[in-house]
Amino acid sequence: MKNVLNQLIQLQELNFALAEQKASSPTARLEQLEEAIVQLAQKLPEGTADRYQRLQKRFPLAVVPVMRNTCSGCGLVVPLALINDTKAGKVIQSCPHCGRFLYYPESMPRRLQRPTNGKGPPEVAGIARFSAIELMAPKLVAKTRDEAIAELAGLLAAEKFIEEPVSFVELALRREAMISTGVEHGLAFPHVRNIEGGSLTFALGLKKSGLDFGADDGHLTKIIFLIAIPTASSAFYLRILTGLVHAFSTADARNALLDCDTLELMWKNLNKLTRGTIP
Repeated sequence: MKNVLNQLIQLQELNFALAEQKASSPTARLEQLEEAIVQLAQKLPEGTADRYQRLQKRFPLAVVPVMRNTCSGCGLVVPLALINDTKAGKVIQSCPHCGRFLYYPESMPRRLQRPTNGKGPPEVAGIARFSAIELMAPKLVAKTRDEAIAELAGLLAAEKFIEEPVSFVELALRREAMISTGVEHGLAFPHVRNIEGGSLTFALGLKKSGLDFGADDGHLTKIIFLIAIPTASSAFYLRILTGLVHAFSTADARNALLDCDTLELMWKNLNKLTRGTIP
């Protein structure tokens, strides 16, 4: 049954990858990805495949991890016996409340609670809801895709947005192995889903000389958004992705960001350039 569960998780990731490609690269060739989805779905037991399709019509995520004794899809407590059965993996288990398929993650990056000095979070809007000046990297040291992801993950960890950067990088690279998150115009959106707690957050790095992310257009990637996506934000992420792609669809916008050589200027320009595209 663990093999079937792994296939369900992979199928869900492929479906998200397809949605991401449509949002970020409308002109991209998607036939290969669509064919992979069809072939994987055909490998599932008939009843399981049908149920997955029904769940997917109701929820952005049909397969979700158990986190802190709760279903991360609906947020309700799962009985301990069911959690133990999910962990054993002998039979595919489902949430008794929402019906989603459940799995028990071996390791999942967790967002830390950032210290507030007794003060509540400030009211913010636009891009400031999803990042911060401390998460800007105007001059990435990295010389490869993997190094860039690790460098940005280090920023997220240093600023207490994730707890386990090594695991985070591993999962981000696993997602890259499925299909590159590098898109047109030198942009890339590596990411990790199902972060435990917190809200969608990204670190942003610039590499003027470019890095090879394996983008379909063959161009080097110069603007890299590394995104931590909690389970509850999986669908909303596509709106953020669309907004960022639209914001940097012109060479003028991209150059305005790439010309930044300080954190302050980079953060100021990012806010200005995304003001009309990020909710």
